[in-house]
Amino acid sequence: MSRTERARPASRVTSESGTRIGRKRRAARTTRLGIASLAAVVGIVASAAIGVLTAAPANAHDYLVDSSPKAGSVQTTPIHSVRLTFDDVVLSLSKTGPSALLQVTGPNGASTHFETGCPTVSDRNVTAPVDLGGPGTYRATWQIVSADGHVVSDSIEFTYKPPAGTKESAGSTASACKGAAATAAPAATAGTAQGTVNSGALVIVVVIVAAIVVLALIAVLVIVLTRRRGKSE
Repeated sequence: MSRTERARPASRVTSESGTRIGRKRRAARTTRLGIASLAAVVGIVASAAIGVLTAAPANAHDYLVDSSPKAGSVQTTPIHSVRLTFDDVVLSLSKTGPSALLQVTGPNGASTHFETGCPTVSDRNVTAPVDLGGPGTYRATWQIVSADGHVVSDSIEFTYKPPAGTKESAGSTASACKGAAATAAPAATAGTAQGTVNSGALVIVVVIVAAIVVLALIAVLVIVLTRRRGKSE
C-alpha cells in the first residue's frame, strides 16, 4: 500500500470505493438498457419489414369500389349500360380485342346475355352497353386486368323492376363480345408487372435493413462510450 493510500482515512477510501462501484453498476445498467432498447427497435423494424413483404402482393390487385347499378340495388328505370369502378387503373393490354370482359345475364339465374357490345375501359372504369329483358335479378360478371398485371374476376347482382310497358329485350344465348384477351395477353405481362411490385417492396426492405444497421452502430457507440466513461471514473 502506498503512503498516499495509508494516509487516507479508512472512511474516505471506503466512500471512494463505493462511488466507483456505484458508477460501474450504473454504467452496466445503462449498457443493459441500451441493448434491450436496441433489441426492441430491431424487433419492431423487422416486424414492419415482414408486414411490407406480406402485404404488398395481397394489396396489389384491383377491387371494385363502385358500380352503376350498385350491388344489391333495385332499379325501377330502364338501364342502358353497366359501369364498374375500381380502386386503381384497369389495364388494357390486348391489341386484338378487349382486355376486359363484362357480361350481364339473367333474369333470376338464367344464362341469357343482355350486354350488347364489348366493354370500354377508361382509367378506373369499365362500361358495357346493355338492353335488359323482363323484371328480375340480373348478374354482372367481369374479368379485368388489374394494375399489377393480374387477371381479376368477380360479379355483382341487382334487381330490375322497370315500369309497366317498358320494352323487353329477348337477349342472346351467347355474349355479344367475343374477346378472350383477358386470359391470354395479360398473362404475358403479369410477370413484368409483378416484378415491379416486388422491386418496390425490395427497396423498402433494403431501407429498413439499412436503418437497423445504423441504429445498431449508434447503440454500440453509446455502449462503448458509456463503458469507457465508467472505467475512467
